[in-house]
Amino acid sequence: MKFTAPALQPRTSSGVSRLAVALTLAFGALGLGGCTSLSVQRDIETIVTMAPEPVMVKQGQEFRAAEAAAQHLAGAQAFRGVGDSMEPLYVSGTAIVVMPCEYSQLRAGMSVVYVNHNGRGVAHVLTNEMPGGWIAQGVNNRDEDPDLVTANNLVGVITQAYASADTPMRREIASRAALKATGRLGAARTQLALNLPKAAAADMVVALQDGTR
Repeated sequence: MKFTAPALQPRTSSGVSRLAVALTLAFGALGLGGCTSLSVQRDIETIVTMAPEPVMVKQGQEFRAAEAAAQHLAGAQAFRGVGDSMEPLYVSGTAIVVMPCEYSQLRAGMSVVYVNHNGRGVAHVLTNEMPGGWIAQGVNNRDEDPDLVTANNLVGVITQAYASADTPMRREIASRAALKATGRLGAARTQLALNLPKAAAADMVVALQDGTR
């Protein structure tokens, strides 16, 4: 997706370090911390899992909702995207909230916004890290972007999205990924319990159920 908003410039703020910590925790929980490259076709499930799910709002209220959310986040910017390059992840007209992010915290699969050589904002997915920057590509695009995402042109990472329409494909992929994640979590809990003494294992089950630990 691209943006028509004028004077789009990379920004930094005090919220960067907090976001970096949150991103590290999130990707660690997903088991994606070591991911350094991917394919938008082959790894669509990973991309959908990492991207914020669009919140459904009334048609015409997309940008207003994103703008209201951005006002409560230090350094955040709201944009309205146009184009189908991010389908099925986001339809044209989806409004997004973008938070500044340290370049060193970028990971393959992140949906980011950067300023291209024409001075326009582009929201695409990071696929591969190169010596000079990150390769980005639209989920619905066959070719990679001609510009690399660098520390100088990075605006930030998409943290929220607001849309008046979703795609059946995105919902199906998200549902499939959620089922797999639930299965992995259950297997991890089982393995943890098997490796603990009986008393400790029972205590862990109670803690998982009541959320006190």
